[in-house]
Amino acid sequence: MKLISIIGYSGSGKTHFITNVIKRLKSELDLTIVVIKNVHVHEIDTEGKDSFEFSNAGADFSIIRNKYHDNAVFFKKEISVEELLDWILNLSKNINLVFIEGFRDLNVPSVLCAENVEDIEGQLNPNVKMISGLVSSKIERKSTVQDLPIINIQYEFHRFLEIFGIK
Repeated sequence: MKLISIIGYSGSGKTHFITNVIKRLKSELDLTIVVIKNVHVHEIDTEGKDSFEFSNAGADFSIIRNKYHDNAVFFKKEISVEELLDWILNLSKNINLVFIEGFRDLNVPSVLCAENVEDIEGQLNPNVKMISGLVSSKIERKSTVQDLPIINIQYEFHRFLEIFGIK
């Protein structure tokens, strides 16, 4: 199972990047993919909903499913990203790739999404292997910042695969 962290400010193109990569990975390589998103601003489960009430009553896990076969699992306890990854791995040994969005302190290979070149410098860390997001559509191809490639995922998907060793 490969882990790739996606970091960047709000509005930098993280969701666009992830959704485009998922579509290509599914259609071209048929990989099993998981996304973990860190939500900083709003609640995921809201007061008054049954799943909230179950968790509030003491359920350790509250799992919901709708008529469209969408499923969600709510944990009513603090859980680290590492514990969540272990849980996911135990759930299915067939997972090929996990995108982890919005956790800056993880020690895993990362993609930094930025809106502008000016946003890049202050967000770089040793885990960043490439830069993408909105900035990639505003500059020439084959551009770099501190020897890190700026990749437009629409046109340079193969470079993303090479950088992260995805086959």
